[in-house]
Amino acid sequence: MKSLLSLLCLTAAASAQTILAQPYLQPGPQGTLEATDEMRVIWVTDQTPGRFTVEYAPKGFKLIPAKVESAAMNFTAPVSKTPVTQEKDQHYIRYTAALPGLPLDSSFTYVVKLDGKVVREQTTHTRVSGSKPTRFIMIGDLADGKASQNVIAYQMSLQKPHYTVLLGDIIYPTGRAYHYMKYFWSTYSNPTEPSEKNGAPMMGSIPFYAVLGNHDVMGKLTTTSDSYAAYHFFNAPQNGMPEGVWNTALPKSEAATKFRALAGKNYPALGFYSFDYGAAHIVVLDNSGGGKSDDPAVMAWLDQDLKATKQPWKFIALHMPPFQVTVAHYSAQRQRKFAPILEANGVDVVFAGHVHNFQRSKPLRFLPATGVVAAAAAKPVPLDPKANVQSLAPNTPPSYVNGTFTLDETFDGAKNTRPKGVIYVVQGGGGAKLYTGTVDKNLAKLPNGGKDNYAPFNAKLYDTLHSFSVIDLTVQRFEMRTINEKGEEIDRCVIEK
Repeated sequence: MKSLLSLLCLTAAASAQTILAQPYLQPGPQGTLEATDEMRVIWVTDQTPGRFTVEYAPKGFKLIPAKVESAAMNFTAPVSKTPVTQEKDQHYIRYTAALPGLPLDSSFTYVVKLDGKVVREQTTHTRVSGSKPTRFIMIGDLADGKASQNVIAYQMSLQKPHYTVLLGDIIYPTGRAYHYMKYFWSTYSNPTEPSEKNGAPMMGSIPFYAVLGNHDVMGKLTTTSDSYAAYHFFNAPQNGMPEGVWNTALPKSEAATKFRALAGKNYPALGFYSFDYGAAHIVVLDNSGGGKSDDPAVMAWLDQDLKATKQPWKFIALHMPPFQVTVAHYSAQRQRKFAPILEANGVDVVFAGHVHNFQRSKPLRFLPATGVVAAAAAKPVPLDPKANVQSLAPNTPPSYVNGTFTLDETFDGAKNTRPKGVIYVVQGGGGAKLYTGTVDKNLAKLPNGGKDNYAPFNAKLYDTLHSFSVIDLTVQRFEMRTINEKGEEIDRCVIEK
């Protein structure tokens, strides 16, 4: 009898639905701060049948049910030349529950249950209104399957931020769903408790805003049907550019049709969007290389977005940095052409990843020598999200963008806290192998010896250990601390209005 009972228990366990990505928070469709906010809860399972319910409520209110939607995710394994490394087909279910009507500046609770049993119960906070202080983290180049990503995630959790912005190359090596299952969820959503060994379940309580990096869109749908998985796992505010040549390019094939159906509105929304949180207005730009990110239409949209916001602080988040001093990726300079737009609209700091270390520039102004298209001269960006807009640029510009630098040598971020120019931050220390070696020692190898292309604009470089940057923001004050995997502060910078 005991053996039969054991067999029955094993059979029941085998048929239970397995949660592969524990429930995690994502932003809703709103970019600006309104009277109420919406958040999303997402989780991923295998395809064994199971019944999920979600309830939520602001603090002090009775829990109410949320509508749960599901989508089957079926990806065919790529053909391998080596039978030993042949993958299996992937079959998942992605669940999403919208949590609308959440007041700003308040706590709320959500409860996810599977067949009546609590899977995740979390009390957290809504977005913060413009007058309230906030804390957020900027970090890029994260999940490479190395131990450092877990240590960094643990250190991040100790800071208790309101939200985190992922500055691209979210998952290695090629942004597939297969790689998320191997390297991502186990660090940022699935751990039961924070630890240096396992990471931290931060995504269960705070939203991670996604920026696309080159590794996130490196695969091809025609060979790996689970490519571009960021579009399936992250949500974005629906206030960005319509689909055009600046987005991740899709093939004209059945694979692309399936991709669009599963990604929904997140393609193309994940590429270009903006959002407000506390006193910050953050614009996300996709310069991953999957599209024409420096197209004049993108410049026009960016100019319009920055002009429209009333937030006191303006930040840009993108993957490839316009200005950085490491040898690796030094020539990826196309976004330098945005500098006059950023300066004219009072952008305070530009955050990027791509280069696997930490860098902070002096405040700088940059006038590109060629390839500049005034935003006002560009055609207005259509408001119809279904419109597929063509490029306004006649030719793809060269990688190197020369120009004239003006540096603020007096700003130190401690005693002098009012910069004259934009500060450019590289934060690519999230977990991938670190980069060393600076270009200032190799100027002779640059075109024309670096003339008009390089200036001594770097204020801080740290490439010893992995790191992240945490920002405390009020209406009047910006304080950025950069912390390494040992929990040591390796840089501090203050800006005051």
